[in-house]
Amino acid sequence: MVDETKSIRVVMADDHPVVLMGMKLILREYRKNLRVVGEVGSGKALLELLAKQPCDLLITDFSMPDGSDSEDGLLLIRRLRRNHPDLPIIVMTMIRNPALIRGMFAAGANGVVGKTDMARELLRALQAVTGGRNYVSSDLHEWLDRTVASEGGEVASVPEPEVDMALLSPREAEVVRMYAGGLTVTQIAERLRRSVKTVSQQKNDAMRKLGLTSNSQLYEFARNSGLLT
Repeated sequence: MVDETKSIRVVMADDHPVVLMGMKLILREYRKNLRVVGEVGSGKALLELLAKQPCDLLITDFSMPDGSDSEDGLLLIRRLRRNHPDLPIIVMTMIRNPALIRGMFAAGANGVVGKTDMARELLRALQAVTGGRNYVSSDLHEWLDRTVASEGGEVASVPEPEVDMALLSPREAEVVRMYAGGLTVTQIAERLRRSVKTVSQQKNDAMRKLGLTSNSQLYEFARNSGLLT
């Protein structure tokens, strides 16, 4: 929980400067003691900044592709949580896939906010997360039909996703997201620190569950199911 009696140092990460500017304007409306102490545009830059710049709250984009050696997505959230176990993390995203949204919480996010309703929902997320509660924005509720959520968007618990023909696991969804985003299986394996065999198997398992038989069909699924931004 963030101490509201002292200045709250905020770090923001997004690969779109306009979004960073919009977030700063929203923060100014929220509380006078919020102070932005760092802004970056990639996962790699974010990790480097946090290693030297203490902060009390992180607001980060989920998808920040910056070459095959960079980090974003679930991998970035896991690493952030491992390196900074007590840091409140709010994730901003355009993704509408339920497996990945639940995966964000499982990886360590405290709040997940859809960018389409950022002006209204980011303030609510800030109030919940700085108060020690989890939060998912209302525009994402329809994508989380198996998530236990209370009125107002605060998340009571985020269960592990059910693995069936209609829903991928977070790991499979992340592989599909990266593959449809233009990375090769080898590049995905390097970024996720898994073997090429494992990543290839996860991609094939995803296609089997979805009844897909070609990479073009997999891309169409990723685009239509909210896996791509």
